[in-house]
Amino acid sequence: MLMETIQKVIELLSKKYKARISILSNNLDGRFNSMLDTKNGTMFSVSFDSLYVFKDSNNNFWSTTPRSFVYNDKKYYPKAGQEYTRHDGIKYTFTTREEVLEKAMAYFEKFIDPNYGIKIVNQKLFFYEGRDKTEVLNLQKFKSRLFGKIDTYISFN
Repeated sequence: MLMETIQKVIELLSKKYKARISILSNNLDGRFNSMLDTKNGTMFSVSFDSLYVFKDSNNNFWSTTPRSFVYNDKKYYPKAGQEYTRHDGIKYTFTTREEVLEKAMAYFEKFIDPNYGIKIVNQKLFFYEGRDKTEVLNLQKFKSRLFGKIDTYISFN
């Protein structure tokens, strides 16, 4: 079950996302990584296969269940399925790593970029003498997914 979960984390981290999603890690082994939505602060983090955390844009947290945590100088011993609400309304929900991962996958998979590597770098407008028709030409830069060091430029004439 743990290896299956790690495999899902690796799969989530290895997809190509739109520019607003940042993957914060120097490895893709699924053991210590973070993903961040830079527009609204939504975050998913994995630490050493034991701590899985998902934070939404409202700062609510879903986490694997720790042995204990301290809030307002009081020590709590949460169980899976329990929820704690702070005075400011932010909720902490303790659950399994699979549930945290499913929540992260459901959120971040909305931002997979099927056109990863293709960017419009220039747009030209052409007018032909004696014609009232306008031609719009998009020049696109394409970076091959298979060969990271090769840049291929495609133009449509």
